[in-house]
Amino acid sequence: MNKERAELGIAGGIFLIGIGVLIMTGFWWPGILFVIGLALAADHAFHRRYVQALMAFVVCLAVGLIFAINVPWKIYGPFILISFGIVVLTRNVLFKQS
Repeated sequence: MNKERAELGIAGGIFLIGIGVLIMTGFWWPGILFVIGLALAADHAFHRRYVQALMAFVVCLAVGLIFAINVPWKIYGPFILISFGIVVLTRNVLFKQS
């Protein structure tokens, strides 16, 4: 099995298991954020990028928890989206990956 197939198998398998759990529990929102965080973390961990794996999971978990406790979206939503955009832009500019 080549590395690309193994990568898809790990992240995809975790994603499918998570979707199955969401179907059983009916906890779609913000549960989907937790599932995405786990799949992203698994992908990063597979590539031995452990800090990025932890950050992906923590960010998805934090955003999911913010929505789970009914924080008003009109107040915090734009701030969260702008912050994520800044992080993505600075990461791509400062730490250009080949």
